[in-house]
Parts: sequence; C-alpha cells; structure tokens
Amino acid sequence: MTLTEITKIVLGFIAAIGGGGLIVLGLSNYFGQFLAKRYEEKIKAKFQNEINEYQSQLDILKQSTIRYSDKQFEHYSKLWSSLYDLKLLADDLWQQATPARLEKFSRQLRNTKTEIERASLFIEQNHYKELSETIKFFSKYQIGKSDLINYRQVNNFDDYNIEKMIADNGAKKAAFETLILAVKADLKNQIGGH
Repeated sequence: MTLTEITKIVLGFIAAIGGGGLIVLGLSNYFGQFLAKRYEEKIKAKFQNEINEYQSQLDILKQSTIRYSDKQFEHYSKLWSSLYDLKLLADDLWQQATPARLEKFSRQLRNTKTEIERASLFIEQNHYKELSETIKFFSKYQIGKSDLINYRQVNNFDDYNIEKMIADNGAKKAAFETLILAVKADLKNQIGGH
C-alpha cells in the first residue's frame, strides 16, 4: 500500500464517520432548537396568561377605586356645602340672637350632623373625627345662644351676665371657626385641590 492509498482509506473512513456525525450533529442541533423554541413559546404563553390575569385584577381594582373616589368626592362636596351653610347661619346668629335665627341654625346643625353620618362610610376617619369635633363646638354654640336668648327674655337688664354669655359664645365661635379652617384644608387636600 502506498501512502496515497492509505491516505484515501483514512480520508474515506473519516469522511464516512464524519459525514454521519455531521448529520447527527445537524439533526441534534435542529431538534434542540425546535424543542427550545417550543419551550420558549410555552413559557411566553404562561407569562402572558399571568400578565393578562394581573391586568384584569388591576382593571377591577382601578374601577373600584375610581367609583370610591367619585363617591368620596361627592360626599366631601356635600359636607363642605352643609358645613359652610352652618357657618353662615352661625355668623347670622352671632350678629343678632333671635329665636327665628336660632331655629334656622338648629335645623342646619341637624342637617349637617346627618350629612356627616351619611358620608361616614366614604370619608377618611381623621376627617370624620374633625367634623364630629367641629359639630360639638357648633352644638355648644347653639346651647350658648339658646341660653342667651332665654336669659335675655327673663333678665333683660342684667348686662354683666349677658356680656359674659356673649363672650363665652364668642370663644365657642372662634373655636369652630378655627376647626372649620382646618377641616377645609384637609378636605381640599383630600380631593386634590392643594
């Protein structure tokens, strides 16, 4: 055998084994890529389903939050309107304490209390407490003004006690006016009016 013949045999043998190896390697590579793509598509589909589920939950939460915020805004608007009407009637009663003005004030005080309770489900707890505290001062003011009206009807000439009652009512008025400003700032902040 010559070197050329040996080289041909070895090259033929390598070609026979290498060709099949290349075919096996090529098929392995093809099937590997095919399986990897299928697995990748399966994972992508799984993640897409999870994303869709989270998106659905987020949309439900978003709608609930929007409905709650809208309702809360509506209640805060009504509360402020009622509270402001009460303040105006308190100012009116301060100018002149008469039974008719006291009756208007008392009616508005009841309406405002009712409005606060109706809104209590939708307003923040700290605002509910502030509003309740404000109503307490308005109620004390109402009692003070009622006492003043009654006292004047019986003791028309007792200026000292009348002045003392007026000063006491003035302190109550100052207290609820301070609270109203705090409530106004909080409500404005809550509804985004900064």
